[in-house]
Amino acid sequence: MQTYDVVIIGSGLGGLLCGYMLGKEGLTVCIIEKNKQLGGCLQVFKRNGSVFDTGVHYIGSLDKGQILHRYFSYCGLMDKLKMKKLDANGFDLIGFRDDDKNYAFAQGHDHFLDTLLTFFPEEKQGLTLYINKIREIAKAFPLNNLRYSEENEMDLSYFKENTRDFLRSITSNKKLQNVLAGGNFLYGGDAEKSPLYVHALITNSFIESSWRLVDGSAQLADLLAQGIISQGGTIRKNSEVQKFICKENILKYVQLADGECIDGKYFISDIHPALTLDMLETSAIRKIYRERIATLENSLSAFILYINLKKNSFPKLNHNYYYFRDDDVWKASKYQTNDWPAQYMLLTPENSVSSDYADTMIIMSYMRFDEVKRWESTSVEQRGIDYISFKQKKAELLLDLVDQKFPGIRKHISAYHTSTPLTLRDYTGSREGSMFGILRQSDDPYKTRVSARTRIPNLFFTGQNTIMHGILGVTIGSVATCGEIVGLKYLIERINRCQ
Repeated sequence: MQTYDVVIIGSGLGGLLCGYMLGKEGLTVCIIEKNKQLGGCLQVFKRNGSVFDTGVHYIGSLDKGQILHRYFSYCGLMDKLKMKKLDANGFDLIGFRDDDKNYAFAQGHDHFLDTLLTFFPEEKQGLTLYINKIREIAKAFPLNNLRYSEENEMDLSYFKENTRDFLRSITSNKKLQNVLAGGNFLYGGDAEKSPLYVHALITNSFIESSWRLVDGSAQLADLLAQGIISQGGTIRKNSEVQKFICKENILKYVQLADGECIDGKYFISDIHPALTLDMLETSAIRKIYRERIATLENSLSAFILYINLKKNSFPKLNHNYYYFRDDDVWKASKYQTNDWPAQYMLLTPENSVSSDYADTMIIMSYMRFDEVKRWESTSVEQRGIDYISFKQKKAELLLDLVDQKFPGIRKHISAYHTSTPLTLRDYTGSREGSMFGILRQSDDPYKTRVSARTRIPNLFFTGQNTIMHGILGVTIGSVATCGEIVGLKYLIERINRCQ
């Protein structure tokens, strides 16, 4: 039986960051990944010679001195990543049906405010309150500022505050409320449940600076994997963990599908907590905790169009475009199946071949898992003709909606490929194909908080289901998880000294 200091199950960003940081601190690390490709949502794929991202489309707070830049510098990434900064005057554009304006989110807090004032000149007070609030929340989160505190969390009042309610409190202008919530596709926006802290941390990060990863997000996974191996770490692909074996309430080893056992002093699960507990048989995990984790609501998934564009046909967009069919952006996640789609996010990925024209496009729209549940027991490329027909119908409906803002969009397309919640489930390991992990709820913040610690003293969680989803959220969560093993105060000091 092989023995390591740390065994990490899952090679998403959280697992890879934990592997790198703990390896850097001198621990022997083994990462176990069931798929042939590393990275979880960092994975990419090729179609017709073009690279497509599966989950990461832009990243915030990467300017020098900003928080993700500082974390990535410690992990040896910043001088190696290929990136392009999005349009400073509008990294996100928000559009609505029956409205000719495209409302721009600019980079830099003052620039953000001034730009929206050109659309809403009477709303300076409300916009100032908005900017001040999201900056306040960003500063209050210790790990968002590489600051140590005993609890390393914000005041609970931030967790209880609802995003929609806050926006209503700062302005009575419904259009402005909806514009400010126009990026809610980044967290599966739910009018009754989405906490303000999630909205604030994500939005603030992109306002600080917004970047596209050139040639895809897999470079993040590749660079971290190279670093882990150079530190003496082991990465096992095509290896599926089936059981967590405990003795006297201490996790001793994991058992793979082929029967091989891998021993460790510490274990980190980068897969969904409910899936982890399903493989763990021990009385140390109370029934009430198992039931709480098993019944947590997962955030929405998406239907995604991956489009190959005709050469020199469609201009490259150095921004993301969010479109809503209704004036109320919160309705999009509550769409009726027979009235889909209600919104989309559209972008043209960046590649290293310089051109004014895009060679690919990605279009995403909310989709619930129940729409594809009838095929949940099938496997990739073995789902049958009905599934293919379902995807083709959905693709054409989505293109019909896109055509309203981008007339004649079909004439630019040479080929397209589709994915559903089943695709995301099977390739990224997320439960029900969820894009953002567990749905955080302002009305019941305790229920939806999952600590890195478990009742098993040497088993920890990491990934998008702990502190928060997204590149920044998962990075912060990875630091919190590693801090449980090497000491959080020590680790923060190490990262701060690296600047």
